[in-house]
Amino acid sequence: MEFNKLITTRRSIRGFTDEMIPIEVLKRIFEQTRLSPTWANKQGVKYVLVSDPSKIEIIREASEQEWTKSANVFVVVCIDPKDSGKNHDGLQYFPVDAAICLTQLIYSATNEGLGTVWMGWFKEEPIKKALNIPKETRIIGMTPLGYPKYKPKEQKRKDLQDFVFGDDYGKVWKGLR
Repeated sequence: MEFNKLITTRRSIRGFTDEMIPIEVLKRIFEQTRLSPTWANKQGVKYVLVSDPSKIEIIREASEQEWTKSANVFVVVCIDPKDSGKNHDGLQYFPVDAAICLTQLIYSATNEGLGTVWMGWFKEEPIKKALNIPKETRIIGMTPLGYPKYKPKEQKRKDLQDFVFGDDYGKVWKGLR
């Protein structure tokens, strides 16, 4: 898919068909995802591809989101904070690394015709326990993967003038006047 079309047509999908995802499609998604940029190229982000129904049920319960019942595959994205870095002010970047990688995974899946939605609302501990994720490793986000049952309408987005500033915060960039 052409990149501009990919960016402009991606939607958050919360309803999936029962069609199984071919292993080759999943491999392509992870091949592309592993190329994501990370702090100092540490590549510390890990992915747990979950298809076991009993483990999916734990994800459903931990996310407290009814729509998850239509998904039969989830990807849990996690990272040990020591596998990333900190900036000069001590701000830890492990959530940024994981967010970049999850975003790249979402775009790769969309390119393959799959639906996804970023999931950040969940109870971490039950999922970590069910998937044997080490104590020090954090789950940053998850997404279901599947063939969309429907295509949501485009959501209204903010105008560029609302968030693109020039030289000073709040000052509309001259390219937008």
